[in-house]
Amino acid sequence: MRFKVVVTKVEVAELWVRATDEEAAAQKVKDELKTTWAYAGHWERKATEVDVIESESESIGSGPATVAPSGPMLLKLKDAAAELGISYGTLHALMKDGGIEYTEVGSGKYISRASLVAFIEANTHR
Repeated sequence: MRFKVVVTKVEVAELWVRATDEEAAAQKVKDELKTTWAYAGHWERKATEVDVIESESESIGSGPATVAPSGPMLLKLKDAAAELGISYGTLHALMKDGGIEYTEVGSGKYISRASLVAFIEANTHR
């Protein structure tokens, strides 16, 4: 199952701001909070709320996962990782450890669909 979750955090920080009036002080803080580095002072968490707003079933087959039969014979690493449902880093570690076969073409590394199927079959436990 996949769940869509909304997280609301309320944090409070106190700081002194130099400005000509209250409105200018508030605007100065609002502008600062829009920046990527925003106010980095001491924030105190007042509340956190997590709501699940939607869910959907993921189809899980009874047998081992299958790789789409159509498409290019060699897949880029990010595409092969997506086919397997694992991260690029995990795939790279498998390649480095010899857990999955890959093909080098020039300076690029690719994984064949046959290698994906062989990896799945070799690592499916019942």
